Amino acid sequence: MTAQIKRSKGSVRYAFKDSNIELEKNKKKQSLIYLYFNYGDKRLKYSVGFKSCYAHWDFKKQRIKNISSLIDKDEINQKLNYFQDTLLERYGKLYEDFGDSVDNVMVKNELDIIVRKKGVVMDSKASSLTLTEICNKYLADKGSSIAAVTSRAYSQAITQLIGYEAKNKITLTCEMIDLSFCNSFKEYLEDEDFRLRTIKKHFKTIKTFMNYAYSEGYTKSLKFKNNGFKLGNEVATEIYLSEKEIKEMHNIDLSKDPVLEHVRDVFLIGCYTGQRISDYNSLSKDDIVTVDNVQYFKFVQRKNRKQGKIVMCPITNEIRDIMDKRYNGFPPPPIKDQYINEHIKDVGFKLKFTELIKREYTKGGKLITEMIPKYKMIMSHTARRSFCTNMYLKEMPVYDIMLFSGHTTEKEFYKYIRVKDEERAQHIVGMGFFNV
Repeated sequence: MTAQIKRSKGSVRYAFKDSNIELEKNKKKQSLIYLYFNYGDKRLKYSVGFKSCYAHWDFKKQRIKNISSLIDKDEINQKLNYFQDTLLERYGKLYEDFGDSVDNVMVKNELDIIVRKKGVVMDSKASSLTLTEICNKYLADKGSSIAAVTSRAYSQAITQLIGYEAKNKITLTCEMIDLSFCNSFKEYLEDEDFRLRTIKKHFKTIKTFMNYAYSEGYTKSLKFKNNGFKLGNEVATEIYLSEKEIKEMHNIDLSKDPVLEHVRDVFLIGCYTGQRISDYNSLSKDDIVTVDNVQYFKFVQRKNRKQGKIVMCPITNEIRDIMDKRYNGFPPPPIKDQYINEHIKDVGFKLKFTELIKREYTKGGKLITEMIPKYKMIMSHTARRSFCTNMYLKEMPVYDIMLFSGHTTEKEFYKYIRVKDEERAQHIVGMGFFNV
């Protein structure tokens, strides 16, 4: 059992970069020593620049063994002690100022100062950049690594910042992004009649820009870490289509309207696979594989592309029916996302999905309540939500559903699906946890 030193709600441990199992096979192989810092529910791994080997490492003390032939052991161990003690001390001060808002960007900067004697350093050219200039520089630096939908959201936030500057006749800098700005910008967006969920999205984007500015040395200010950016939660009113409704959508004859037919088919692929629109709207014949006489769509989810997460979605009889009848045995070709959002509502209208749904949201700082026909609330992401909810109600284990949907935590999954409390209770009882 390894030792851990806990202070200020943080703990430090040292371990090798390579796995102990591999190093045990070659006990003299050198491996980098990493500092692992756990705080709250966050974790940071950081290379301290030293190396050792399995034979020379005291796993209990997490230091180099006291072996006389190791001439640099004392110096390295002293450094490891210094890194640990200094980090815990500096983290304690950060926590006093920012509480749970402390993140890996801030901790890494502290380690850069402690270990490498460098950290956030501003030069005169960088410090002269305005906030919007830094925002645009972020977009330029990240380039094609930003998904198109995310890039649009970032551009929309920049547009609102420019509008805020024009109204208030100011030019924003990073140092001005503090609690006062948060309150003022929120009021501005409310006056512009934005919904709370949109305001929260813009605030989240600004934090992304500010984290970039801080990590790249364009500002030393951490005032944007205050709680003014936390605007509270608003549960969005989202719907799902039941299996009966999905079957009705599958069976309706839309041959006289090729556009609606195409949109319906692509949308249904999402209902049957549980994928995001970026994935279910881009499947092709190249994604089809056969394993043990069963065909699958095999691909890397776009949102998890960096992790290289491969997903295999079985090609169900319903999917096969769509592909064989209209697309020569292949998935329907991609269609613009906005066409799906626009025309899938028309399909819902034809199917008379007119049940009234109560929708509540905050707009312009006021609570709005309205009754909306269900068909008007069908959107591209309704497909994935329908898959997750229906599979949950059929008692598929949550972990298995997440294998397809791409959710990384059960907490996020339960926030995503749309089931009533009584339905969830029935699901739990059905899993056999109670003697009923």
